[in-house]
Order: sequence, then structure tokens, then C-alpha cells
Amino acid sequence: MRRILIVVGIILLVIAAFLYIEHSSVKRNEANRQMFDVVMSEKMNELYSQAQDWSKPVQLNVHDDRLNGDYKILSEFLLNYWMSNVETRNQYLRELKAAKWDQFLDVNRLDADRKNGYKETENMLKVAHKVTEQYQKQNLQNKKEALAKAKSLPIDRDIRDPLQAKLEQNLKVDQENSLILLELQILTKADAMFEMLKSYKWQKQGDKILFAQDAQVKQFNALYQDILRLNLEIEQKKKQNTLAVQQQ
Repeated sequence: MRRILIVVGIILLVIAAFLYIEHSSVKRNEANRQMFDVVMSEKMNELYSQAQDWSKPVQLNVHDDRLNGDYKILSEFLLNYWMSNVETRNQYLRELKAAKWDQFLDVNRLDADRKNGYKETENMLKVAHKVTEQYQKQNLQNKKEALAKAKSLPIDRDIRDPLQAKLEQNLKVDQENSLILLELQILTKADAMFEMLKSYKWQKQGDKILFAQDAQVKQFNALYQDILRLNLEIEQKKKQNTLAVQQQ
């Protein structure tokens, strides 16, 4: 009888020890998860703040000693992923700026360039198309590489599987891609406006371009209004993307 009681006691002690260890592990994991939320919020705010000044490369320390284990690995993976996406886009914007793309419709510039056979304007459009194509390819490559890396992250499947699912979804429906689609439409409008400038006679009047025929004026103005509308949609999409990133 005494032996049975000793065995039962040992079993109870083992069970109690197991439950204590499990409870402690759950508490540690929950505390780590909560700290993960804090760290990611701080780091993403810092990243977002830096991203607003696209003239400079992003510099963010993804390491944080407050995290450990799976959540440390996850945090560093996600921050590197977003840094890569931000820097890819900012490099694209820097290249457009270097090509003076923001001055494409400057009337004084166009009037001066007309006397030079529109060489500067043609180069602007050539560079804009090239860097846009490069950006699309690099943006897609970033996401494919992130998905491949996520599949082999040494973290718990309960964390890795939702991450992988989200990255796969991003490859199909990407917030950033909807932004570049709007920018591609602007390029198409710019091409059409340039063809009109080369094909029809026009004169500079103040900060306006006047064509000889009313139909040409209406067509050019319609293209210009389309560009203004697309730029407005881009600004609205940027705000939506910011909210989407915060939610993710």
C-alpha cells in the first residue's frame, strides 16, 4: 500500500511539474508575443517615417534584444521584408527624379526642348519606362524570395503557416501593384501627350500649351486631366497602403 502511495505521489509530482512547465511556457510565449507587437509597432513607425523621405536609403536596425526565439526570427524577417520593399520603391522614385520626370510637363522646358528636337523629353520617357519595368521586376522578385525564405524559417508551424499564406496572397493581390498600375497609366497618357506635341503645331502662352485646333486642345486637356486624376488616386492609394501595412 505504501509503495502504491509513493508511486501515485511520484506520478502526481510529475504531472504537477509538467503542468507548471507548460503553464510557464505559455506565459513566456504570450509575453514574447505581446513584446513582438510592441517592437513591430515601434520599428514599422520608424520605417514608415524614413520611407517618406525617399531621397535617402532606408537605414533600420532590425535586431531587438527585447525579443527572443520564434518571435525574434519572425520580427527580423518581416522588417527585412518591408525594408526591401520600401527601398526598392524609393530607388525607383530616385531614378525618376534623376531623369527629371517631375518636370515632364513643364511648359518652359518643353518649349526649349522643342528647338532641340525633343531629345530631353524622349530620354525622360525612355528612362521612365525602363525604371518602371525594372521596379516591377524587382518588386516581384522581392516577394518571391521572401516567400521561399518563409517556407524554411526555423519557427513553429503555427506561426510560419499563416505567414506563408499571407505572402502567397501578396503575390496574387498586392497593394503595391495597384499603385504601379496607376503609374503605368500615367506613362501611357504621357506618351500620348508627347505624340501630340510632336505631331501638331502649338505655342506657349504663359504656363499653357495652345494648339491650333480646338479638337486638339480638348484632347490634350483631357489627357492632362486624366494625369491629375491618376495622381490623386495614387495619393489616396498610398494612404490606404499605409493602413494596410499597419493592420498586417
